[in-house]
Amino acid sequence: MAKDKAAEKKVTGLTSAAGSAGSDGVNLASLILSQAFVNWHKAFMRVLEPYKLTYSQWIILQTLISAGEPMSPSELNRYLTIEGTSISVVIDGIEERGLIQRRRSKVDRRVVKVRLTAKGQAMLGDVNMQISRLIENIYGPFSAAERNQLISLCRRIRDASIRHNGGNPDIVEHILLKFSGIGRDG
Repeated sequence: MAKDKAAEKKVTGLTSAAGSAGSDGVNLASLILSQAFVNWHKAFMRVLEPYKLTYSQWIILQTLISAGEPMSPSELNRYLTIEGTSISVVIDGIEERGLIQRRRSKVDRRVVKVRLTAKGQAMLGDVNMQISRLIENIYGPFSAAERNQLISLCRRIRDASIRHNGGNPDIVEHILLKFSGIGRDG
């Protein structure tokens, strides 16, 4: 009986803290955002799984196709900041599958550029078609106004978390706009 009361008090405390007037529901919003991220990530990874791609591999391929030109590994790393592993290891794995190719500059042999192969472009086209279906499935019921509001709120959350971690959200936004082909409003 005492255990039940203690458990109830913990749940009630969390619920009331999450929805209290003082917090404006920020705790609850954070929990919901975390749940949404976890579930979005699971769905996204299920799209990549049949292609045997990791998120880091996909984002490198996506960046290369969006840039429209070969990039050096250091340029890719500057834009992507792949954590937890070396970009060279990720590039090695993609190259072994024939999705990208490294080429040395004829002018300066120290310079190496990475480019998509035809096989990489074809696979990325298929993957991105599946991702588009996922996005439409999840966001399809939202009106244009709701989508714009969601984008605005997500940007604000992203920017605040980047600042909290000592980063510059303007750089991240510049990269997003440069490689997504999407304007600031969309």
